[in-house]
This record gives sequence, structure tokens and C-alpha cells, in this order.
Amino acid sequence: MKIRYISHGLFKTGGYRHEMVLYNALIEYFKPQIISHKVYRIEKEFKSLLGYLYLLIWSFFKSNANINVVVARSAFSAIMRNWFNQKEVWIVLHNYDENDNKSGFYNFYFQVLWRILSKIKHNRFKVIAVSPYWVKFFKNEKGIKPVYLFPNLFDTTFYNDFRVKQKNKWVHLGQFSSKNDPQIFALARQLTQIGYYCYFSTLDQKQAQSHNGQFEIICFFNFEDYLNQMAMSSCTLALSSVKEGWNRVAHESMLVGTPVIGYKKAGLGDLIRESQSVDVKNIDEAFTCILNSLWVLPSDDFVLKYDLSKAPNYIKDICSNH
Repeated sequence: MKIRYISHGLFKTGGYRHEMVLYNALIEYFKPQIISHKVYRIEKEFKSLLGYLYLLIWSFFKSNANINVVVARSAFSAIMRNWFNQKEVWIVLHNYDENDNKSGFYNFYFQVLWRILSKIKHNRFKVIAVSPYWVKFFKNEKGIKPVYLFPNLFDTTFYNDFRVKQKNKWVHLGQFSSKNDPQIFALARQLTQIGYYCYFSTLDQKQAQSHNGQFEIICFFNFEDYLNQMAMSSCTLALSSVKEGWNRVAHESMLVGTPVIGYKKAGLGDLIRESQSVDVKNIDEAFTCILNSLWVLPSDDFVLKYDLSKAPNYIKDICSNH
């Protein structure tokens, strides 16, 4: 048994962390049978047509294991490589939003991918989604079967160590991204005027800068610093303008004892609903919630539901044909 994880990207995002948990759980499940396992990852963004083609060719040659765990943009290549053999391709799809400004090439790419996946009648090419919303979406809207759930899972005992009793008058605006509702900047200005310190977190050092004293964009050099600051904040915002897969930052905020205020849509909606976090429809409602401390933390049942110890249960379901 050979297992490969094929990925790309400049930063180790929440999606990457989720995929690594899946990959490691897969290795553990097949441990007695594995003769090799390897991560292939290009730490680069591909924006030009030539770059896209390079990624497709590179993915084609790397996806030669018995089980190939691949990201969406490597899926087509991995499927073509393994169409006529008995090897498996596990395609991790975090979300899909037609209005998130994808290039013309990738819009076409995904239309082709949906067509292929909806026509496949066997269980070697599996789609794995991160939340119940996206399982239903890929099944019902794109006609793909099977679609399996493998959620974001966390070492919850690790996060417990960061919880604090005393909160500061800080608001974590979430991860700095074009995915945020543009109105979040107006909200930050309102909060700053009444004495709140507002900040974004980021993985990109180039983004880390001050913005007229209204808010900061902070690139934390280690994970513990990021968790410490979020734990000392009053709340974290998850005001996304796109249909998210889950929002790992928001989930981590809950785990360190900092409540979340967010938009209840797509996978983020699943997270907001299950954790009984505050659902708002606009920045005015978010401002009112912060001003009046209208928030709650999730129950222990919710926390344990997404503990790392649950990984074998989900992997067992995905591997049901073995």
C-alpha cells in the first residue's frame, strides 16, 4: 500500500491543516499494509495559464500511489492518471462559490470536473467534504456520489491550555482576506471609536501592517502567540462574503474560550449553528452584539464532537470498500 498527499499553496492554511489530519488518519488506518507514504507539496500560488498547466502536469505524475489524497486543482490530473487502473483518488473539496472571482480557466476547469465526477459510477474516486452543508451540496447540486464527511478535527486538550478568565477589550476581526465582507472595515472603525482594539490575523508577512490606527494586521510568528492573543480577545468575527467550507479560525477561537459572531451560511453556517454561536445578518447587528456582550461559548458536547480522537470513525466510513 502506497499513500500520497498532493497539494500546493504559499501558506499552511486551515485547508492544509485539515488535509494533513485526513492524511495522517489514513496512514494510521492502513498502517500494517503501508510500504510508503509521502507528501508532495509545491509552496507556490499558480495564477497564470502556464502555471495552471504546470500544476496539472506535475499532479499527473505525482498521483501514482494506491491512494492519492489531492486538492481540488489536482483532481482532474489524478483522475486521468488512474482512470484505467484500480488506484484511488480522494478529492478534498472545502467549498465552491461561483462568485468568488475565480479565473475563466478555473471556472471552466470546475465545470469539467463536476461533469466527470457526476458520471463516475464506482467508488475509487471519492469526494471528501468538510461539513454537512457541502456534503449535501456536492451530492444534490452537482450530482456527485459518493461524498464523504471528514470534518475539521482538533487536539482539544492542547487548546484548553490557552483559555484565560480575564478578557481584554479586543476584537479579533478574523483572518485578513478578500473573502471578508468589505463592511468589516467600517465596523472596525466604529469599534475603535468606542475604545476597542481591533486586529486581523494573517499568514502573510507582506500583509502585516498598520492601518491608520484603526486596526492592525498581525502575522504571528508562532502558533501559540496567535492563540494567546485570540484567547485574550473579547470575541472573534467570521463575517465572510463567500460560501466558506468551515472557518477553522472561528473554531479555534471557540476552543480557546473566545466566542464567535458570524454569518450563518454554507459550512460556516453549520459551525455557527452547531456551536450555538451568534448569527448576525450585517455589521450593525454585529456591533450591537459586541457592545452588549451578546455571545455564548459552545457546549462540551460540541467541543468533543470535533476532537482528534474521532478521526478513525470518519476514515473507517470512507474506507468502507476496503
